[in-house]
Amino acid sequence: MKPIEEVLFNPQLEEKLTQHEMAALLNVSQATYNNWVNQKTTVAPKYYPVITKVCGIEVSYQAYGQRRAYSIENKSHENELKLYQKFTQNLEEQIAYLKERAGELQFKLQEKESILRSQQEEINLLRKRLV
Repeated sequence: MKPIEEVLFNPQLEEKLTQHEMAALLNVSQATYNNWVNQKTTVAPKYYPVITKVCGIEVSYQAYGQRRAYSIENKSHENELKLYQKFTQNLEEQIAYLKERAGELQFKLQEKESILRSQQEEINLLRKRLV
């Protein structure tokens, strides 16, 4: 397990949040969050519940009293699953849209080909009349 201050930065990166946004989620100032991440100060125990909730990590004490954090596996897998589901849903929507567009374009192409054939027939008739 890693020190909690070291683990705090991972959720920020994963969610692509700014330090200000992450600090707001944790209900602390940006300076406090920055100090935690840079290990200039330690995290007070009163923040453990919100850190557990927001970051998906649990804080525990080792025998020698150092705070350690570890990922909650189910939370991690749950987030990965949600991201995968959003990704596949987005792909499915894109595929459906492209299929619909392909059908529309195929229909327009057939219309244009039909018009072109008609015009070609008219040109041929006019040529015959001229000869």
